[in-house]
Amino acid sequence: MEFEPIVFKDKLGREIRIRAYEKKDREDLIKMYENYNPEDRSLGLPPVGRKSIESWITYLEEKGFSIVAEHEGKIVGHLAIVEDENNPGVVDLAIYLAREYQNQGIGTQMVRAIIDFAKKKGYKKITLVTDRLNWRAIRVYKKCGFQTTLASYELYMELPLN
Repeated sequence: MEFEPIVFKDKLGREIRIRAYEKKDREDLIKMYENYNPEDRSLGLPPVGRKSIESWITYLEEKGFSIVAEHEGKIVGHLAIVEDENNPGVVDLAIYLAREYQNQGIGTQMVRAIIDFAKKKGYKKITLVTDRLNWRAIRVYKKCGFQTTLASYELYMELPLN
């Protein structure tokens, strides 16, 4: 089953395209993460430094499924799901947007798109962990139906898909 690309306008009227990540996107994605704002990192991710970023992207390519958000051909967002090795049918979610594209509705569109994709693929649940102070992300997750399962220094959230 293929991921169906989505094209929409963000809150600033910019045309954004959400599509499946392809190997040819690797260098552009590395560049996005090399330029990622340090204050926007959460729980050690995305990693810092080219070698660490390359290793992380290789892991996501091998173990998961990713989508990207593009504006005028430039990757401005990345969302990955990776199946939990200890819990078949459950995928962990991570999403990152370049700072100038945050708070524009792009993250919400990406999360909703991956929820639909995960349902069609037959997954049972999506889980995630975020910094409890990452209120923008938490707002997006709650808007998309995620519930908090544990709150400590991190916030654990999940969305059953049945």
